[in-house]
Amino acid sequence: MASKDRNQKSSSKSVRFYVPSLNAGAASDCKFVVDIVNLVEQRNRVEILIDGSNRTPPNLAPPLLGEDTFLWSGFRDHLQPIDVTMEDGTAPTADKPDAFDNLDHQPNYEGVIDRRSPSLEAGQKTYHVKIRLTETDDIVLFENPSHIVSQDAEEAALVEEQNRLFETRPKAQRTADAEAQTRDLPCKSRSVNTECIHRQDVASFVSNYDMYDTYNDLERHTKEINVAESASKMEITTYSREGMEDIDERLNQNQNFHLSSMILQRLLAGNVYREQQIRFRNMYPPDPCRPDIQYLYRLDVLWTYRTVETLGKAVAGASWCPANGDIVAIAYGIYGHTGSEDRGNGYVYVWNIKNPVNPERRYRFDCPVTCVAFSHRTPQLLAVGLYDGRVQIRDITDATQSPLAVSNRDKFPIYQPIWDLKWVEFDNENKDEVIAVSQNGWVMKYTLTIGEFLAPYPLLRLDRVEGTVEGKLPGADGGGEPVKLQSDLHPQALCVTIHPVKKDKYYIGTDEGAVHWCSINDSFQHLGVWQMHNRGIFCIEFSPWSPKIFLTCSGDWSIRIWIEDLPEPIVTLSTGFAPIQAAYWSPTNSTVIASVTRSGVQLWDLKRRSSKPASETALGGLTTPLTVVRFTNCGRSLLVGDAEGKAHICALEDMPFPPHFQYRDLQSAIYGKLVTKPDLLTRVRRMGYLGY
Repeated sequence: MASKDRNQKSSSKSVRFYVPSLNAGAASDCKFVVDIVNLVEQRNRVEILIDGSNRTPPNLAPPLLGEDTFLWSGFRDHLQPIDVTMEDGTAPTADKPDAFDNLDHQPNYEGVIDRRSPSLEAGQKTYHVKIRLTETDDIVLFENPSHIVSQDAEEAALVEEQNRLFETRPKAQRTADAEAQTRDLPCKSRSVNTECIHRQDVASFVSNYDMYDTYNDLERHTKEINVAESASKMEITTYSREGMEDIDERLNQNQNFHLSSMILQRLLAGNVYREQQIRFRNMYPPDPCRPDIQYLYRLDVLWTYRTVETLGKAVAGASWCPANGDIVAIAYGIYGHTGSEDRGNGYVYVWNIKNPVNPERRYRFDCPVTCVAFSHRTPQLLAVGLYDGRVQIRDITDATQSPLAVSNRDKFPIYQPIWDLKWVEFDNENKDEVIAVSQNGWVMKYTLTIGEFLAPYPLLRLDRVEGTVEGKLPGADGGGEPVKLQSDLHPQALCVTIHPVKKDKYYIGTDEGAVHWCSINDSFQHLGVWQMHNRGIFCIEFSPWSPKIFLTCSGDWSIRIWIEDLPEPIVTLSTGFAPIQAAYWSPTNSTVIASVTRSGVQLWDLKRRSSKPASETALGGLTTPLTVVRFTNCGRSLLVGDAEGKAHICALEDMPFPPHFQYRDLQSAIYGKLVTKPDLLTRVRRMGYLGY
């Protein structure tokens, strides 16, 4: 009875599907449909006339197709399943998801209106059908199984037997291992991708009157340029029209142009100095197993740093950058005794091995420069000592010419030359400080502050040595005792060095041949003084392999090697009749020392004889004195400066190979030199280990 009522209720319902038409739209109460119909009717009443002809498009409304009626009873007949019974009298059940359990019951769609179909009336209802999508099985389109069998597999023995039979068959012997020639692909040359340059000859006629009037209207500028490697000058005349902008001034003020030109010069210099740069970088070290090894201690000049601007200015100092061994700063000033009229300008050039022709930084001063030094803690900072007693700090990464800080004479004036300076390196303090020694005996410490001036702090003023002191007695080598004048109570401080381990302890060499050692923490106090030479001491250098062994070189023609706390030299090296301007230990060989005199460069080896140097090389002209010598950071090259403003970069060739145990070789070489002095040898042995 329930099913019968359900059929009657279903048959009373019907769904009407209206075909879109103007009549159907007019009869509809939907505002959207009414608006569409009104717009279409308005469109049909418009006529388009072109040149008297009617070009109106045909009517866009579809013809009236009427209406179709579909009863709900017919819809149910299509959806009801076929009545099938099993043999046991039960009806089969179809596999369907849970969502379709109530499909036979009419869902409640009251108030549901499909707004997408304008043909439905507002009071009519719509119905939905649920569709379920399931994943199908994977379909294999292509499969390429592997033909490789591991040796641990069960069928490995069978596969090896099949491979052996395949290789031993008669046809397999026809194969051969040989190269095959393939066709070369045609390659395009670079000229194919460029456009053809068209040339054309053009001629014009200009009278003398036109040329005369043209050159009179132009502004004439004449400049003199010094010619390199000669004292002559060349005049260059340029013309510019009145009111035109000077392009040279714009280029000189453009930082990008300077950077681009510097990079371009490096590339061009690499084409010329490529082999020399490879040798400087030690890309091809010498072979220790070659049969023709000879220890000749030879110098080979790679290139020379020189400019026209610094010709005649002596190389007063040089310093290699500790962070980048390709960069060196060279100071140009005076050498020896010069007249006041020759004490003109000074220069500091920062050179790079990538460009041996032109410096990458130029600093000009109004007085000669005496010394330069790079900072180890902040490698871009460069300290500069001047002849008038000033100290400046420069930042080489700054392209401008302005100094980072200068010494302030209002606080503590010094007007004597600064002969040497060193950076102070405290491990527990984050400060940049410089110790400078001057000709009037003052030892100053300058601290880099936030302002534009260096904060001065006087540490000590040296006094003349009175009485008899420890060390080498004056006149022991034939030299007389220096004459003392009442007007010269303070000696000249010529050099300074800082202890490699005790950073607060520093040594000062004076013009009277004495060495004073003092402490930064104890101002105006001496820790000790030794008489080490009869003349002025130009250099004090500690061994890189021992913090207690150091050397001194002097104007008494000798180099002396000392041990700390031992007031007698253990080794004395003499060149003859020439004062030694500078001497330094090799950073790669503990027994090799390089020194320079006015006539040449000497290389000493403590493992060989000490009566004469292992080699002596003359550089430059015969009348040009040499002033400065410095080892590079790698120790395979030397920088030698002269009084003409030239700095020679020399490679050390045919040198002994560095030993594996540096300190052991140095100790054995010193013991060998003291064989003729048994008492001194015994004292040295009792001191024990002297290395780091």
